[in-house]
Amino acid sequence: MDIQQAKLRVRSVFEDGFGKGDLAVVGVALAPTAVDRHPFGADEPDMAAHLEGAIGMFRSAMPDLQVSVMDLFGEGDRLAARVEMRGTHTGTPLFGIPAEGVPVVIEQFHIIELDEQGRGVRHWADVGADAVRVQLREGVGVRRDATIDS
Repeated sequence: MDIQQAKLRVRSVFEDGFGKGDLAVVGVALAPTAVDRHPFGADEPDMAAHLEGAIGMFRSAMPDLQVSVMDLFGEGDRLAARVEMRGTHTGTPLFGIPAEGVPVVIEQFHIIELDEQGRGVRHWADVGADAVRVQLREGVGVRRDATIDS
């Protein structure tokens, strides 16, 4: 397995998938038997459908979504990524909260186990849902130039 190629695939899921809405990257990055740390919804028969749904959810909730891969490390059969998403919640509900034009910053952490071809087979993540709910419920969001403390 080429760990650098695997890193490119993962980066592409975030930058091209979440950042630009290109769902084709999902099929390239995931093994057909990939699983996530939580059960899929009834309308998500597999990890690819789950990931495509997550991309659609974030992009429809925040049409101005910007995504940056802040850190990406790989060793053995694992990759770890720290991702930052920024957008203004002007679209569909996000985590059950209706849009009110609140700018949000979402910090996410992902660990991906890879197969022999460098495709994701297992995924663990903290997608920042609790922090987003706080930002949206308080209605204050964050400044567009704010940074997340490391």
